[in-house]
This record gives sequence, C-alpha cells and structure tokens, in this order.
Amino acid sequence: MRLYKLELYKICSKKLFLFSAAAALSILLLYMYSCIMDSNTTVNGVKYTGFQAIKMDQQITARFSGVLTDEKITEIVDQYGFPSGVEDRYNKFVDSNYLNTYIMKYFSDGYFHGYDNYRVATCTYPIAETELGQASAAVGKPLQLEYTYGWQVFYDVLGIECLLGMILLLLSLSPVYADESYQNTQHLLFTTKEGKHKDIVAKIAAGMTVAAGIFAVMVLLDFLFVACSFGLRGGDCFSCQVISVEYIDSYNNYQNTSTWTSMYYILYCIFENFLGFVEVAAIALYFSSHCKSPFQAIIVSVMCLFVPVFLNLLGRDNPRGIVFQLSQLSILLFPGIALMSLVPDTLHPMVYRIGKVLCCVLPMLVGQYFRYWFPFYYSVPVLLFSNGVVRDLDFIKYHEGFSWVRQGVFGFVIAVSVLYLICSWQKYKNSYSS
Repeated sequence: MRLYKLELYKICSKKLFLFSAAAALSILLLYMYSCIMDSNTTVNGVKYTGFQAIKMDQQITARFSGVLTDEKITEIVDQYGFPSGVEDRYNKFVDSNYLNTYIMKYFSDGYFHGYDNYRVATCTYPIAETELGQASAAVGKPLQLEYTYGWQVFYDVLGIECLLGMILLLLSLSPVYADESYQNTQHLLFTTKEGKHKDIVAKIAAGMTVAAGIFAVMVLLDFLFVACSFGLRGGDCFSCQVISVEYIDSYNNYQNTSTWTSMYYILYCIFENFLGFVEVAAIALYFSSHCKSPFQAIIVSVMCLFVPVFLNLLGRDNPRGIVFQLSQLSILLFPGIALMSLVPDTLHPMVYRIGKVLCCVLPMLVGQYFRYWFPFYYSVPVLLFSNGVVRDLDFIKYHEGFSWVRQGVFGFVIAVSVLYLICSWQKYKNSYSS
C-alpha cells in the first residue's frame, strides 16, 4: 500500500498532470457554458435565450408531461402553432420552442434539414399512424412527453469529456515507466528489495486508479451540470426521442436501440466509454514501459489509437483496397507488438527471433481471417468514444445474426487491456537485464 500511494502521488503531483487537468477542465467548462448560452426558444412571439430559454421550455413542457395523446398534440399546436421562421445559416426554425419542434418532427408533415431544406408543417397525424406510435405499440410502452434535452446535453458533454480525458491520460501515464528510463533511475529501482516486482505492480495499480478516477470525476461533473442546468427528466422516454444520433428503426420489430429508454442508453454509453478509458490507460502504460522517454511513449500511443481510425477513413469507400485492409490489420499489430515482450530471452537466439516474429504476425493473420465475423474496428478506444457505436453494434447483432457481438467486442477490449498491462510489467522487468 505504501508503494501504491507513492506511485499515485508521483503521477498526480507532476506539473504536467496538474496543468493538463486544469486545461481540460477549462475547455470543458467553456463547452458547458456554450451549451447554456446557445439555448434559445420562442414562446408566443417572445424570444428567450440562455438559461431563461431552458427554464421557459421546461415550464411549457411541464403542463403536458406524462403519457402523450392525440388531444395533447392538438392542444400544443393550437397554443404554440408550428415553427415557420427561417434565417440563413441558422440550424433550426427561428420561432421554434421545445414543444412545437417535437410535434413537428414526429407527428406532422413538416421537417427541417437545413435553412435551405425544410418544410413548414400544415397538419398533424394521429399517433397510431406515425412511426413513433408504431414503435410504441410494438414494444408495448406508451409514449412519454418530457423535457428531455438534458439527456442529449449529457451525451454530447460525455463525448467531449472522453476526448479530453484521453489526452489527459496519455500525458499523465506515459511518464510512469518512461520517465525513469529517461532519467536513468531505472537501475536504482531494481536494486531495492521491492523494486523489481511490487513497485511495478504498484505503478500499474496507480495508473489504472488515475484512469478510473478521471472517468468518475468526468461523469459526476456531467451529471451535476445537466441536473442543475437542464434537468434529468425523461429517463423513461425512447432514446430516439432524446439522442440525436438515434432514429426510429423498424428492424427486429422495433426491439432495438431506438426504443431503449434514454436512461438505459446513457448508462450503456457510460460503460462503453469506461472500457475505452481502461484500454487507453493500458496502452499508455505499455508504451511507457517500451520507450526511453515520455515524449516517445506519447507519440507511439497516439499512433496506436489513431492510425487504425485514420486508415479506415481513407479506405472505407473501397473495403477490398489495400488501405482499408491495412486499417484492419493495424488494430491487431500493436497487441502483437506487445506480445513480443512475453517471449523469454533465455531461448536460443534463432528461436527467440522466430518467436517474436510469430507474436507480431499471428494476431494480424487471425484478424484477417476473422474480419468478416468479428468487428475488431469497434474495439478501438476512439470508436468506443464516438457517437453511434451503440446503434452500429445493435444493427450488426440483428442484421448479421451475431447475437454475441456486443459481449464479444467488450470482452476483446478487456482482454487486450489486460494483455497490455501484463506486457508492460514484463517489458519493464526485462529491461533490467538488458
């Protein structure tokens, strides 16, 4: 415990960690502030902005909250009408509020896809005739009307937090091993009684604690911000009513992510992002043990995280092309490099070299063979942080018949994270003999 506390203090007391945390928090607070200030609504011809707009939308929605009926829809349209005002470069009707936008989007013939692609609603449809109504009937759950914008904000803020947190993690954990190599204090550590075994375990435990702590603080800040500013009502509403990347889809008789409750959807995203956070921490620790300086560890970690995504973006239009194939192979290249550190250096030199080559090549060959049956791409942390992954995995589950796909991806992420941690321990221990 003493070594663990010492390693934890070393990580958290570094100026790089403190400055990076302060910078990430500042950026996050600015984004949160913009979420409030960008809010606007128009009620009975009066325009409100900022926090006042949020409160006004909550106020007018509270009157109609609960189970949505055709009578409520008619009453909302009679009282607030349909939004119709348009301005260039404005991403919604300028005279809209939360209620009439909701009715126009799901229960009318109107739409808004851009300032030059819209249609002002002229009538409403009965709930039973709409796609949302059909989804409600299929899953046996009545539609709820609540002010749910808080959950959308929570989802958006969580995505920003994960990207900022990933940068903070790389800057914080890359020096854990590499800093000692850079300052030539590594051999001093190994000469101590506990250095070669217990202190390495303490480094790993401290690094993962920092990752879990950063993630917990992020989620807590997100909840507090949304609860105090927008409210957390509407947790029982369908995710397609709340989350912008979700839309109503009829596959599997509407039994899919679009009809999950928004609360369940958000909790699922939190778990998914946490796994991505754990993998980032494991990658940072492994390459810290592999590199001679923190800067090198950061560069290689960034390559591990972003090269597969970059190559996929370049080659996704041609799945049979060399660039796309490289993007799939690169996902397993770095775990293969990590496996090389498990090859005993006591073997015959020729066997040792062959073992290292096999450790690097075999994972890529396995990935190439199973690429049509397993979506390795969704195990990349950057993808776990991105919008729409929950829906993509659900789509694969039902359209490809892979009922195990979510569990498989999450299990693969956990296995790769454990592999990186074990290899970081082995690599750093082996560096003493070298």
